Amino acid sequence: MEGVHITTSQNVTIDYNLADIGTRVLARILDAIFMAVYGVIFYMIFFGVLATGKDETFRFLFENDGALLILFGFLISLPIICYSLWAPYFMQGQTFGKKILQIKIVRMNGEEASFGTYFVRWLLNVVDSLFYNILGLIVMASNNKRQRVADLVAKTVVISTKQQLHVDQTILSQIEDVYQPKFSQVLRLSDRDAQIINSSMVRARMSRDINLVKKLRSKIEQVIQEYKPEMSDVEYVETVLKDYQYFSQQ
Repeated sequence: MEGVHITTSQNVTIDYNLADIGTRVLARILDAIFMAVYGVIFYMIFFGVLATGKDETFRFLFENDGALLILFGFLISLPIICYSLWAPYFMQGQTFGKKILQIKIVRMNGEEASFGTYFVRWLLNVVDSLFYNILGLIVMASNNKRQRVADLVAKTVVISTKQQLHVDQTILSQIEDVYQPKFSQVLRLSDRDAQIINSSMVRARMSRDINLVKKLRSKIEQVIQEYKPEMSDVEYVETVLKDYQYFSQQ
């Protein structure tokens, strides 16, 4: 399985396994099935409303040349039209098909994809879907990162989450002599604590699990009894790890 190197903003280089083309195609098929099931259920309701058009309960839908009826149909279709936008945004880079097959969208710089990133991909799905998705397949097969047009423009790749990440440079790396620690009580943590925190941070980055980082911070604060409210959760945990390494090397 081919991989891709991603360097995060904290200079952590991670090797991800790229999702193969067959898996991505199968994920799209599963998503299409999901949308079809949704469409069948809700359009049955829609046409059921049409069938009862003479009923006084729904007569208001047929007023003003059926404007409300058209709006009703559009609202039913909206989740399908915007599926590739809202699903990865609310599911941390995955759709239902991608989640089943354990693949996900990540940005090339290692940062969490924003709504804008997913919006660009959603817009360019039209391009990738030309000629029955053949254009998207051709573009994926012609570059070593298996990126569609949408991926190339949005600077994203689709990776497999099945395999353990290989980290070339972890947070517990060599600390420069000029480094100034922020926490004086980090040695209350054990070596095992530090390794668990470090591996948990790597896992949190892979899954974009913000709640895991919050939990790590809370646990660390309970042990070292040092609080830095001005720091974000990620910055707090990473600084604790760096400080632990710094004091351990003294």
